[in-house]
Amino acid sequence: MKKITGITHFNDTYYQFIHENQNVVMEVERSKKSTIDFLLDDQYPIWLVRHSFGQDMGHEDYSGLKEDDYLSDQRGKVLSLHQKSGVIRDLAYHGLSVPFSIDHYSHAVGPIHAGIIEPGHFRFVVEGEVIRHLTIRLGYQKRGIQDILIGKSVDQVMPYSEMISGDTSVGYALAFSKIYEDFYKISLPKDLRLFRSLLVELERIAVHIGDLGGISEDIGYYPLYGVCVTDRGAALGLMETWTGHRFGKSVIRPGKLLLNHRINAKQAKDAFYQLKKVYQTRIRPQILRALSISTLKERMQGCGFISESDVQKHGFVGMVSRMAGVVEDLRINHPDYPDWNPLPIKEEHHHYNGDVWARMYIRYAEIEQSLHWMEKKVEELDWNSIWNAKGIGSSIGIKEKKLQSGIFYATVEAWRGPLLVALNIDENGFVINSYIRDPSVLNWHGLELAVRGEQVSDFPLNNKSFNLSYAGFDL
Repeated sequence: MKKITGITHFNDTYYQFIHENQNVVMEVERSKKSTIDFLLDDQYPIWLVRHSFGQDMGHEDYSGLKEDDYLSDQRGKVLSLHQKSGVIRDLAYHGLSVPFSIDHYSHAVGPIHAGIIEPGHFRFVVEGEVIRHLTIRLGYQKRGIQDILIGKSVDQVMPYSEMISGDTSVGYALAFSKIYEDFYKISLPKDLRLFRSLLVELERIAVHIGDLGGISEDIGYYPLYGVCVTDRGAALGLMETWTGHRFGKSVIRPGKLLLNHRINAKQAKDAFYQLKKVYQTRIRPQILRALSISTLKERMQGCGFISESDVQKHGFVGMVSRMAGVVEDLRINHPDYPDWNPLPIKEEHHHYNGDVWARMYIRYAEIEQSLHWMEKKVEELDWNSIWNAKGIGSSIGIKEKKLQSGIFYATVEAWRGPLLVALNIDENGFVINSYIRDPSVLNWHGLELAVRGEQVSDFPLNNKSFNLSYAGFDL
């Protein structure tokens, strides 16, 4: 399956990123003369175009349209153009009027939510208790990260990388580090690269355990909720044991790892088995118990459906792609993931049907997948080498000399899916401009589609099952 997963504009040239054969490659796009050309080309997902090229055009008023036109496949093409100006409208909320008939009603949720959650605007049109359509608008916490990076050196850029989406600190730090390692021509030892992959998988496990608890809470199943919200700490605790930080910040840097040297190599290796023990004795039995309960299956199966064709048409990525039956995983055949085995998605298609059940089940399956792979690699690693100061990259350093300027990019299969970063770097190592595409940029539209035809009361469950990043979108 080939699809466009990123687009940007550097130095008066358009670039696009193609996801195909478990890899992402950058291409120059010479056939497009303006951003409108991307908007009018159906192969470019509408949310991607608006995130890359959209501008703040103020209040959106679509109340004069017919509701069926607003819901049509062409709505994005029509509504994204500002009236008369031809400018692409962005996805930030500054007022929204939507069409609905006399027997429907519209109501808003957010931007302020009842709980500890980031801000976002959700506008529903409902018939009785059934959602006719949902329009999502974000943009409340834009921090100007891409502008802040301009003119910054590697040492200044790296802390910002971990703030793009805080629950993916390891994934983003790794992507930025790979870019600078490419720019500075830094070659890393195999064990160092492998250990960084372990950290990415540990981040995935920690979030997935928490999400299984969150989904369980929304369906009123508290035995699994109670275990997950507490024992997620076992994964976070291992991250802290290895790195000194529960979320793995300030650890991955170009050419080196800044690990926790208050412990020795043997203690570091043994710590993994404490996580395995907690998972096998406390977490896993409760997950399997929940997955076997017929009433829980009935609550989740068939709810919030996304199809394989939706994945292809709208460019959904990562978990949202895999849970709909599409085998996409940048870890497959990747040199930093030796012996990685993809999930048996086609063989177990009944679990990957694109609904809430699939989004629940895939988290369990990915925890099992990651832990199994990690255990094999834990036994293969040279822990003494990794935990030795001279063996973790400090001797590699970053050469203080001018190198070739250009555009460098990297992808990482983080827990939500493949994040994408591209930096235009000058010969002195300073950022000229940047492009950052979190998986959530594409997948928020999946949530809009998933809740159509569902009960209003099912929205929190569907929202939790996607667990998308507001911050990763609002750069």
